Amino acid sequence: SDPVSLIGKIHSPGWVALAMALIVVATLSTNTAANIVSPTNDFQNIAPRLIGRSRAVWLTGFIGLALMGHELLKKLGWIVSDLSLESVYSNWLLGYSSLLGPIAGIMVVDYFLIRRQHLDLAGLYRDDVYPAWNRAGFAAFAVPVALTVLAIGNSSFSWFYDYGWFTGSLLGGALYYALGGVAVRGPAIAPVHTNKNA
Repeated sequence: SDPVSLIGKIHSPGWVALAMALIVVATLSTNTAANIVSPTNDFQNIAPRLIGRSRAVWLTGFIGLALMGHELLKKLGWIVSDLSLESVYSNWLLGYSSLLGPIAGIMVVDYFLIRRQHLDLAGLYRDDVYPAWNRAGFAAFAVPVALTVLAIGNSSFSWFYDYGWFTGSLLGGALYYALGGVAVRGPAIAPVHTNKNA
C-alpha cells in the first residue's frame, strides 16, 4: 500500500530515481489538488469574510502537517502511541466507498439497462415524469450498506467490507434491476432531438 516502500525493493539506482520522480509528480499534481482544493473551499464557506483563499490553504496545510507529523514522529520512534491516523483514514475511505458503491451501481443500471440511455431532461426537474421517491432504489441501497455494516464485525465476511465499493456497486445494481427493473422501466421515453434548422 506504500509506494515508497515498494520503491525501496528496487535495486537499480536509475529505476529508483525515475520512480521517485514519478512519486513527486503524482504528489504535486494529484494528491495536492485532491487534498487541498476541497478543504480550502470548506474553510472558505465556514467564514467567507474571515477566511479567504490564501488563509484557507494555510489552514489546510497546517492541519495536514499536524496530522502527518504525528505519523512521521511515530515511525521514527519519538512518539509512542496506539493511535494510527493512517488506519483511521483508510477505514474512513473504505466506509465512504461502501456508501458510494451501491449508488454508482444503481445509477449505472438505471441509466444503461432500464432506461436504455433515454431520459426526459426537462422531466428531471418536474414532479410529473419521474417519481419523487424510488422505493426500489432505496431498497437496493439499504441492503448492501446493511451487509457492509454487518461485515465490519464478522471476520469471515470481512471481504465484503474490504472491497466495499465493488461489492456494494455490484449487489446494489443487481438488486435494483431485480426489484425495480419492470416497475421503473414503464413506457420507453424517446430521446430529445433538437431541430438544427430552427
